[in-house]
Amino acid sequence: MQKKQLIAAVVGGMLTAPPAFAQITISGTLKDGFEMYKLGAGKAAAPQPSYHYEPRISDQSSRIIFSGTQDLGGGTRAWFQLDSRFQSDVGGSTQTNTPTTTGINLWAGGNTGVGLAGNWGKLTIGRWDLHYLEFIPIEFGYAGSLQDLLGAGPMSQVNATNIGTSVSANVIANGTRTPNVIMWDSANMGGFTTRVAYSTAFTTNLTGVSSNEGSGKGGAGSSGGALNAALRWSGGPLALGASTWSATPEGSASSPAGQQKSVRVWGGYTLPMGLKVGLGFDGSQRRQAAGEDMTKRNAFMVPVTYNFGNHTAYFTFAKVGKLSGPNAGSPTDSTDAIAYGVGWEYALSKLATFGAFYAKIDNKANANYNFFSLSANGATAATAGESAAQLYAGFSYRF
Repeated sequence: MQKKQLIAAVVGGMLTAPPAFAQITISGTLKDGFEMYKLGAGKAAAPQPSYHYEPRISDQSSRIIFSGTQDLGGGTRAWFQLDSRFQSDVGGSTQTNTPTTTGINLWAGGNTGVGLAGNWGKLTIGRWDLHYLEFIPIEFGYAGSLQDLLGAGPMSQVNATNIGTSVSANVIANGTRTPNVIMWDSANMGGFTTRVAYSTAFTTNLTGVSSNEGSGKGGAGSSGGALNAALRWSGGPLALGASTWSATPEGSASSPAGQQKSVRVWGGYTLPMGLKVGLGFDGSQRRQAAGEDMTKRNAFMVPVTYNFGNHTAYFTFAKVGKLSGPNAGSPTDSTDAIAYGVGWEYALSKLATFGAFYAKIDNKANANYNFFSLSANGATAATAGESAAQLYAGFSYRF
């Protein structure tokens, strides 16, 4: 008995952190399901002889998050967050060190940072999702696949041929965490919140251009970077938001290929019976070749959700307009696309949700828009004119 009490005392002492230590919290999400993904001939000029379904078990950005805070006195606290994404279907990290993704953190692949916080807001230094997920307040669902997020997929792309090493070269704001970030988020002020973020070198190799900050010597240049500013307001049934993004790759050229500018505006209204209607607009542009003018396109989306009891039904329609501008000499006609998604989910508990969703993209002959985060589930990207569709059923568990 004395030996057991001694062991309990020693273990208890080891597990009780001194007062000066930060309070650590472990949280996260496991999200997995079964999908049937298929490309179609659509309006492709040279379609494949045949297309077939790609069935797979598909992880949807499962993660484990370690976070902590420590009171520094005077209303200020230090904080940190380490967000690690993993694949619950095949094991391992969702970011690999294969050539097209070299330079992405493996262990801290999610929103990861450290800083200070207080009544004045929150200061972050690290890597974080910026701009491309600003439509989440009007289209979020717990159990759907990442590909169902049309605001992060075709609404975040400027149609282009494959530039550099990746089919994701036309994605605005990376379509993933932006590295090298220093960011301030305001406290809530009468329903308003704001964000200002700067990245010293915004790109990952997923965007086809280097994220090196530059050598600072000669013509190597070190003048690139990205600036993001967002303003959001929420009061009662109405929520509004706007975000701007301006990014220039590192290099000495005054008008380099890969330069980006984007504006997103959204609003959502929830009616008393549980019906929520949203509207999102995205105006984005990208410099497809060095020295030429920016190539532009506008897009809008209408997401609708209806909550009844433990059930939620979803419908989203998105229209991406055709390109205007030089487009590096490639066509601008028939570069528009439409996309839509429908879904249903059931809350098994406060933490567990099951759902079934269907989404489709119909590209015009010279358009090659794709779903969000295809690299995470291994699906084949659509080329010009092809359509893409996904049927998905899965579970989400938050802890």
